[in-house]
Amino acid sequence: MDDLQLQIENIKNKFVENWPKIINVDEGWYQLVVDCDKELMQIDPDYKIYQIKEKFGTLRYYYKMPQPYNEEVYLKMTSIVRKYENLSACTCEATGLPGLLMKSSKTAHYKTLNPQWTASSEIYKNYKIIKNKN
Repeated sequence: MDDLQLQIENIKNKFVENWPKIINVDEGWYQLVVDCDKELMQIDPDYKIYQIKEKFGTLRYYYKMPQPYNEEVYLKMTSIVRKYENLSACTCEATGLPGLLMKSSKTAHYKTLNPQWTASSEIYKNYKIIKNKN
């Protein structure tokens, strides 16, 4: 297990009790998840996670707010999460290389992938670019 995978495993310890400890993204987004966690910990070292996953081709990072509610903390944490969700929209989920939003012609599933890598991938070869950022 490399250092990045170890960091991902450690993040799983931050999940809310009785929630599945699953980070449902491919390895290309692991660094985004780790960096997001580090920034959130600077604001609230004891924050908890509900879910980390891919949805419609971008990262979703759901966390539990510290109690009592503090609007300043909420805005800071939300800003950090949005930053990494936006970065995921241009980062290949599989490789971490620059990526574009793509859609599977077989399943209609969306993923952000690197087009050059995708063309040579057996798993993702049926994904086609649907949004090109020019």
